[in-house]
Amino acid sequence: MAGPQRRSVLIIDNDRDVSEIVRAVLQDEGYEVAVLSDLSADAIAAAIGIHEPDAVLLDGDSDVLGYGNSWAEAAQLSQRDRRVPVIMFTAHAPDIAEARIAETNRSRKAEFAEILAKPFDLDQLLAAVARAVGMAEVFDRSAMADATRSAALAADLERIGGLDVRPSGRREWATFRTPAGRIMQIYWWQTGGSYLIGRYDPDGKRMENIALTYSRPAAIEICAAVLRAESAGA
Repeated sequence: MAGPQRRSVLIIDNDRDVSEIVRAVLQDEGYEVAVLSDLSADAIAAAIGIHEPDAVLLDGDSDVLGYGNSWAEAAQLSQRDRRVPVIMFTAHAPDIAEARIAETNRSRKAEFAEILAKPFDLDQLLAAVARAVGMAEVFDRSAMADATRSAALAADLERIGGLDVRPSGRREWATFRTPAGRIMQIYWWQTGGSYLIGRYDPDGKRMENIALTYSRPAAIEICAAVLRAESAGA
């Protein structure tokens, strides 16, 4: 019987020296740890999809503008279907004060699980990570859970008008037909942390890559837009 799943932490920080120290500390505490130094929205979305961490240590994205776009990134992670608790991890004192008071719109939306100022104390780091990880629902990586995700994907495709929907038992792949009879596929690309959407030509010989996106709701809406356009004769 497999033992309990190790809890995981994603460090998002463009200071590689700090990241490597934090990685070493957390690994010694038994966490699975991944590091991302690219703070762009697409890179963060892909990393979250790949790792499905139990907590994120999130630095600011700008040495000049402070916490910057990381406010919005924290809000998105806090509002996912499976919430990822976010630890504000920065040296920008004004942003830290704003997050602690939590009176601004962006600080309320961010819903930080913890606020950890740099330079940090080792015990504070470990306590903040433990509290944040404890707030997370463990991501089920079993084959049965993957099959359930594919079944949910198929149900969404049927809801938007997909025909003859055929889900895979893996995470997450489904083939379906449009009202005009063309075959479409949607596939969760684990290595890229994203959904790939394609549609075959009427003769079924060539696939057109329609989109790459990082969330299932966005992928379903893209498929729905294709079906609407096809129904309208576009």
